[in-house]
Amino acid sequence: MSRNLFILLIISLCYHSKAVLGFLPSWMPGADLSSAPELTRYARGQSDVLLDVRLTIGLTADKLFVIDGFKFKLCNEPLEKEDYDISLPGTNGPRPHLSSGARSVHALKDGSFINMKGLQNVEFHDGVWEMIWRDNSPAGLIICGFSLDKDARRNDALLEKGQVYLTWPVWSKAGLEKHQALRAKAEVKYKEFEAERDGELEKMSNTPNILHKALHFRKASAATEKMDFSGLHNYVDVPSIDDVFEIGEGLQVVKTGTVWSRTGSFSGTFRASRQQLLGSAAINSS
Repeated sequence: MSRNLFILLIISLCYHSKAVLGFLPSWMPGADLSSAPELTRYARGQSDVLLDVRLTIGLTADKLFVIDGFKFKLCNEPLEKEDYDISLPGTNGPRPHLSSGARSVHALKDGSFINMKGLQNVEFHDGVWEMIWRDNSPAGLIICGFSLDKDARRNDALLEKGQVYLTWPVWSKAGLEKHQALRAKAEVKYKEFEAERDGELEKMSNTPNILHKALHFRKASAATEKMDFSGLHNYVDVPSIDDVFEIGEGLQVVKTGTVWSRTGSFSGTFRASRQQLLGSAAINSS
């Protein structure tokens, strides 16, 4: 199995796993971690930031429905434990020092969808949010938690009542520019080796000489190995400029995130807490 195929397999497993949501690997037992020095400043910069969110619930094309127009503000007032009921994976998890702490969310407009009974409102309430950012990491996460008192259903697609979480990656502007430049450099190398491979494969196809075929195949294989070591796979999570928008001071949030739920406690073991991916959360930046 080539290195590229192996990486794609790992990414696929992580994406589809109900127990893996991006931030969990940084909490593996024994990890010696500290928070980003500017975490508090980044979180304080989210003063009344308005988010207009579309939720796509479901993971397969035959069981999808969209909850549109959910609008809320991220407020920067820190909350004490007695001020909120929804647990957050950073603040209430095993690494609270990686979190900005819980802060309030001001819901402005319910989300809605249409089913056979007409327009249905989806009331998310008691919202809280936090920012998680590990030191020396190029990106952090904004995580919002809400309570949903009743199921939202459209045909066979279902968003069950309970605690619902929305997560988006967030980058510093300088960090994103740096990694976009590194990705662009790696892409140039990758395409150069890709062209070399394709050229050798074409020569192999065109020559009737069996020895020449073997020679071109060997060169094509060498070029493929160079593609594997171009480093492009290290930047698969780096968003393009069109995939982000500015949020707060010097921060860029990725427009597309995830919707998920959990059972159990964030402060317990991996087996005691189970996260389930429910769909995607897209921020309308227009």
